[in-house]
Parts: sequence; C-alpha cells; structure tokens
Amino acid sequence: MPLNPVRIVKSWFRNNYVEPEHWDELVNKFGAFATETLANLKQIGLDMGGATYDFNNVGKATQSNNVIARIDVLESASLIGISNLGLDLSVAGTISLTAGDGTALSSSNTAQVAINDSSSGGQIKVYTLSATQSVTLTGAHWGLGTLGDFNDVPLWIILADDSGTLRLGVGAEGGRQTIGTSDDETVATSVTTRSKVLMASALSGTANVLNIGWVNANFDDTGNGGGEDYWTVQTSQGDVNLGVVPGYQEVTSLRF
Repeated sequence: MPLNPVRIVKSWFRNNYVEPEHWDELVNKFGAFATETLANLKQIGLDMGGATYDFNNVGKATQSNNVIARIDVLESASLIGISNLGLDLSVAGTISLTAGDGTALSSSNTAQVAINDSSSGGQIKVYTLSATQSVTLTGAHWGLGTLGDFNDVPLWIILADDSGTLRLGVGAEGGRQTIGTSDDETVATSVTTRSKVLMASALSGTANVLNIGWVNANFDDTGNGGGEDYWTVQTSQGDVNLGVVPGYQEVTSLRF
C-alpha cells in the first residue's frame, strides 16, 4: 500500500496563516508522515531480514546480497524434487494435487517442482504450481481387468515436463525417465496395459518424467456401485509415499 502524501494547505504560501498554531499544524502533519514512513520501513526490514534486522540510518545495505538476487540463485540452483506439494485423496478413486499441508493450491499458496528439462538436456526447469490437477482412476485397469479383485496395488504418481507445461499422471510402472504420446491416455478405459499412464491432460510429445511417489490402492474388478474397474486409494501408514523416487525399486512390480 503506498504512503499517504503530506498535504499542506496552499494558503500558507499566501502568508495569511501566521499564528503559532498554524506552524503546529505543519509539525503535526510532517510528524505523522514520518511515523507512518518509519512503520512501513520497519515492516520491510522485518519481512526481509527478520526480528534482528535494524536500519543503519546511513542509506547503505547491511546485507552482502540483496534478497531478489538470493531468490534468483535459489531458483536457478534448485535440486530435482518437489516442495510444498501433496495429494488430495478425499474424493474416492481420484488423485489430485494439493499443497503439502492439504490446503488448496493458489497464487498465495504455491508448490514448486524442479524437473529435468525435456527440451534442453542438462538443464533444470522449475515450475510453480498454483492450481490443482486431478486424475480419476475409475475405468482404468492396467491389465487387471477380468482377473478379479486385488489389494495393495502400487500406483505411481508422475509429473511430466510437456513443452513448458507440467502434467500429472498415474501409472503402474515406477522408475520412468520419459513418457511418450503412445503411452499417455486421458480416457481411463483406454488404460489397459502396464505401459499406459493415465494423464490429467494429453501430452504434445515425449516428455521427461519426475516420479514424485506412489500409493497403494485396492482394485474392484466388477460390481462396484462407483463403476467397473474401481480403485480406492489406501491412506493408512505406509500407503501414501511422496518424495522423489530415483530409478526402479522393489515396489515397481505389481503384486498380482
């Protein structure tokens, strides 16, 4: 919010305000302006430097590097991974992105994702997410259709760097490095083999992938009121595992 300007009655300069209290009016106005300015500067100091920050009153920086430069360095040096990113599993059969504490992503509550750049090998691309993406699993079966019901099926959560857009996907194979248009599907009933990945939106080409974790899910083959090939993501201890998962691990094999 901008500071309120000092407003002086113009008649001062026509010399028709000559009493002492008229000078007091000037003093009061400038005093109020100075107090407001000091309060705003104090707020800036606390926001940027913490409770121990103090102005030196000589107009020179007291920190070795300005805050914007420090932020730029942190952004460009980001390690592969996620920050303030979690999953919303409150809707049965649906996996959605959310902030790490479960609150909704927004312009004031963003998540960060650093991923290998798909278009420039050896570079890292940093995304800021301010809106959710969702994948509804009902209808997908990854080859389990007609084989009966299964429990504790691991499903992998991925993010794909698609030409400047980050896209959410769910698959049955972990440890992916890339995903192409032959394997991405946006219609759940088209996900019929292990190589397929159910995406929130379609890819425009082959994209680098970040495996951000995996979940255990129960698969109901037929007869569920929610639909055929119905999934229920489990949420007990050990069932939801977030964090960058490098390479293939023991859990990459479907247990069926």
